[in-house]
Amino acid sequence: MKKIILSLIVLVAFFDGCNQKTEKTVIEQWDVFEIKLNGPSEGNPYMDIKLDAIFTSGQKSISVPGFYDGEGIYRIRFSPDQQGEWQWETQSNTAELAKKNGSFQCIAASGNNHGPLKTANTFYIEYADGTPFYSIGTTAYQWTSVKQSIQKKTLETLANAPFNKIRMCVFPKSYIYGNETEPWEYPFKRETDENDFTQPNYTFFQNFDQRVKQLLDLGIQADVILFHPYDKWGYSKMGDEMNERYVRYMISRISAYRNVWWSLANEWDVPAIKDSIDWEGIGQLLQNEDPHQRLRGIHNWYGSEDHFYDHSRPWITHVSAQTSQFYNAIKWRQQYKKPLLFDEMRYEGDVPSGWGNLNGQEMTSYFWMAGLSGGYPTHGETFRNEADTAEVRWWAKGGTLTGESPERIAFFKTIMEEAPVKEMKPQFIGNGNAENLNNNIYVFSKPGAYYLAYVADTDQTLEINLTGERNYKMDVIDTWNMKIIEENTVEPGIIKYKTSLSYSALRIYIDNE
Repeated sequence: MKKIILSLIVLVAFFDGCNQKTEKTVIEQWDVFEIKLNGPSEGNPYMDIKLDAIFTSGQKSISVPGFYDGEGIYRIRFSPDQQGEWQWETQSNTAELAKKNGSFQCIAASGNNHGPLKTANTFYIEYADGTPFYSIGTTAYQWTSVKQSIQKKTLETLANAPFNKIRMCVFPKSYIYGNETEPWEYPFKRETDENDFTQPNYTFFQNFDQRVKQLLDLGIQADVILFHPYDKWGYSKMGDEMNERYVRYMISRISAYRNVWWSLANEWDVPAIKDSIDWEGIGQLLQNEDPHQRLRGIHNWYGSEDHFYDHSRPWITHVSAQTSQFYNAIKWRQQYKKPLLFDEMRYEGDVPSGWGNLNGQEMTSYFWMAGLSGGYPTHGETFRNEADTAEVRWWAKGGTLTGESPERIAFFKTIMEEAPVKEMKPQFIGNGNAENLNNNIYVFSKPGAYYLAYVADTDQTLEINLTGERNYKMDVIDTWNMKIIEENTVEPGIIKYKTSLSYSALRIYIDNE
């Protein structure tokens, strides 16, 4: 079970109108410092009130936007990235909120607080303090838009699942296979099927904040999808002005949480949104205005690279790809020089659509192929589950997991977390047609020290050139049954191993003990 991350000291500081500080605040590096202020509630504060704070520590100064949270309450959330004394002062276009000031002490992080994620060695991801992170993702698109009982069940499921990243939409989703229900709350004021995008539903966004924080406590990254085309309510057609205001609002609300990633879209190139949203403008806005510089990506529709966004754009921090073309991973790594995430590579399940009916063995095999190609894999499941009497499928609404792959994915995760991943390089060996995934051989190695190899089919020969002069240990792994079936010592040089069962992996390494 995942361990809950406990905050060291209360994170909320409250200041009255006379700047009398009522609570001394000390927080950990990379945690959340929050200023809560009372201010005007008349009119439309979402549209009319501007608020930010300047945070200063030594030579460092950061401007952090604030936001209106309903009922006359304003908040500013900041995550300090360095230790020491921080001073702050607010700025606003209303005197009631301007020139508030104070300070707090930022101390060293502890426990499971390793900071936000960053790129490492060009192609990989690690925590800010250098702690290794191997991304094992899943998808539950609209789990925060369904009723509270299912949201709670989703968190319970995640607490016992192997996943440390989840792709999740802000807005509700309308689609086949049980996605026809109305959200538990609408994101904006809505009457007679008409939206007022100038008036957020603060209950909806407060719940979203809470879910992001609960994921953080579980050690799970929240890959937040800002826009998507599966929309019958109009959220994909707000227009440039309201799109930008909404994105700025999301920055101010959740950017301070160190587990947040930004995904501009689920399937940006679906015709309904491809040209109606200014993707480049939104991407640059996030790059220029997010004070915490969280990871940024954009996800494509069809699984071929002609549907990719140009991932070389400077505002994009990683490649977010919908594809199972693992044999192209090396090409894409070299092309974009960024971490590669297979954020959608089909789903385990039983829906009629081909993208959603992999069996458990196939889903598990996709993880090994994606991982050993030098990318990070993402799970999904479309089986109807028992989270509710209504139709609930994990990929859409969360709930519970019923597939066979999560247990095997946990085993895969253990193998990868024991490997020196950020020092390893992929090699692809295609046997005939590259698209025959089962015949392809993937080798992921730190030459002279550590090798992982995988093939899904039987009677395939894994051939590896082990460099150096020392003997290696070799484990033959049955990836489906999650066990080592053979252990050998092998000499350096070219070794050949012919598979006798499906879904075989080799782990070959120098034993330094």
